[in-house]
Amino acid sequence: MVEALTFAWSNFVKLFFLFCPFFVLNMFLSLTEGADCGRKRNVAVRVTLVAVVVAAIAYFAGNGFLKLFGLDLEGFRIGSGILLMIMAQGLALGHETPTAQSRPRNVDDIIVVPLGIPIIMGPACVSPIIIIGAETLTGALEGSCGWFTFLFGFLGFILATVALGALLYFAEALERIFGKNVIRIFSKVSGVILMAMAAQMIATGFFTYLDNSTVGQKLLEALAR
Repeated sequence: MVEALTFAWSNFVKLFFLFCPFFVLNMFLSLTEGADCGRKRNVAVRVTLVAVVVAAIAYFAGNGFLKLFGLDLEGFRIGSGILLMIMAQGLALGHETPTAQSRPRNVDDIIVVPLGIPIIMGPACVSPIIIIGAETLTGALEGSCGWFTFLFGFLGFILATVALGALLYFAEALERIFGKNVIRIFSKVSGVILMAMAAQMIATGFFTYLDNSTVGQKLLEALAR
């Protein structure tokens, strides 16, 4: 049980930072500018439900997705790390917010696209969920970890999504407290944290691939000489 709770907490922290919450908050405020508080909160609740559904599909169907396309887990991890690195670099350098002309007239139009997908649940966020789900499901099937760990892992993702939804729900209050400039600064700082996470994903995937593959073993033997 302790292992499952630790895994859930780890997934909560990872996904919450992968969401880039302050960037999402900044985009949410820009896209819903002009709407009243009630409409904004309604959008926040509905987009949270969209994110939970996407996370559930990625987590529970991730292993089948990789097998369907014949993808190696470590290769997928390296590719996801590179994608996350690119996204994090753009976040750290700054993103353009929607202009008044590009904002939709009806805020309900932004719930699934672009707010739910890809601003919140973009490829760089969904890919790590697929990896963690596939790894944990394989471990549960092979007996190296329990089914509680697998289910509690998803609980961590749900809590992270709900935490992000709460951030959007109280977006107006946060904007009044911090101001848009401070939110933008936090957004850039989160980009630096994401770059560190991406580097770790790439390194883990690369060295695990070297350990498990025949080509990698030969390369390690050649380097050891």
